[in-house]
Amino acid sequence: MTRRLTAAIVALAVLWGVTAFWGVTQVQARRRAETLLVNKYNRAFYESLQRSKNVEALLSKGLATASPEHMDTLFSDLWYNANAAQENLLQLPLSHQVVARTAKFLTQVGDYAYSITKRDQGEKFSEQDRQTMRQLYERARSLNRELATVERQAADGRFRWTEVREGLGRVFPRGTLATADTSFRRVDSQLQELPVLIYDGPFSDHLERAEPLGLTGDTVTEAQARKIARRFIDFKGAEVTGVKSTGTVKGKIPAYSFEFSTDGRQENVITANVAKKGGHVVYYINPRSVESTKIDDQKGLALAQEFLKSRGIEDMVPTYTLRRQNILTVSFAYRQGDVIVYPDLIKVQVALDNGQILGYDALGFLMSHHRRDLPEPALTADEARQKLNPQLKVLAERMAVVPTSGKHEVLTYEFKAEMDGETFLVYVNAQTGQEEHIFKLLKTPAGTLVL
Repeated sequence: MTRRLTAAIVALAVLWGVTAFWGVTQVQARRRAETLLVNKYNRAFYESLQRSKNVEALLSKGLATASPEHMDTLFSDLWYNANAAQENLLQLPLSHQVVARTAKFLTQVGDYAYSITKRDQGEKFSEQDRQTMRQLYERARSLNRELATVERQAADGRFRWTEVREGLGRVFPRGTLATADTSFRRVDSQLQELPVLIYDGPFSDHLERAEPLGLTGDTVTEAQARKIARRFIDFKGAEVTGVKSTGTVKGKIPAYSFEFSTDGRQENVITANVAKKGGHVVYYINPRSVESTKIDDQKGLALAQEFLKSRGIEDMVPTYTLRRQNILTVSFAYRQGDVIVYPDLIKVQVALDNGQILGYDALGFLMSHHRRDLPEPALTADEARQKLNPQLKVLAERMAVVPTSGKHEVLTYEFKAEMDGETFLVYVNAQTGQEEHIFKLLKTPAGTLVL
């Protein structure tokens, strides 16, 4: 009897020891995961803050300079910093609604800088250019003041990004936890009066004031939208352990917003917006860090194409790619017959470590897409080619619909041509023979930039 009792006590002691060891291991693993997550959010925030400060400084320089020779370098830097600030901002655990205007502002700055860099060398700044730049500069100063407030709050330990994301008051009082969210909402509200910029951007943000043309189907409920988002997102085999509705998105495309948690991990919360009308997925983003590259750009491009086909999105043609932080962004344009329709734009982001689709943005497509009644070209391809600079050597040609200023589109011949070792895209109006656009292609290690 005594022997049995002893054995039972020993067994219980061993069981307790194993359980305690397992519990300690789990706690340590959770702390490590939280530390990694906090470091990731801190890095994204401070990178966004620094890039935003650079934007302010570069806008200031742009106002001060009188040298057209400096414009290309200055505005190329401005374009790069604005896009980098936006990318890092979207990595933060804040809902899309909270940072929507801030992200849009940075996009506008980037696109504005982009439009300046494609101007003819030596073209002077107009008074309207200076007014627009001054507006952007004042907004950038305001943005940085608010971001500095958030920086001080973070440095004082008044919130942690993980608690901000969860919205839970487990460690800090709830009012304190909302600090970062409130600050970003204030930043966003101050940017809402920014007028739509007047410029002819490179086939993006071109129908900002238009009504969406690509929304089809009946209105869906929130429950239906949640199922649609869950089927659409590439979870790469991860178990979905939580789904949370985060409200609705107003604007041109009213949508439901959701957050998906996978494998019980806090660092991988995927945000998705689904249009109320038709249940179209407008956007989703997975903030997972990609630490290494195991597949090349060509494979990444193929995976992006397969993803669109698997989601029933047909007739999309890859146009440009850009690789940053081991993520490949592929821009697709719709193809109607043999004509590339650039306004109908979808962007797909591919993780180059395992091929997972981390991001999907169909806002341009849903705003613009419809069946066009394209006119018969008044010019043949040969006649349009005669309109080019005779020093250009044509490498390829095709027909394309491109946006112009305002809400207009034109049917053009797109010529890819070369001169003095540099490559250009030239768009010649198929009805009038007028040159509508000319872009310079700049190959970089990250991909091809269109200037």
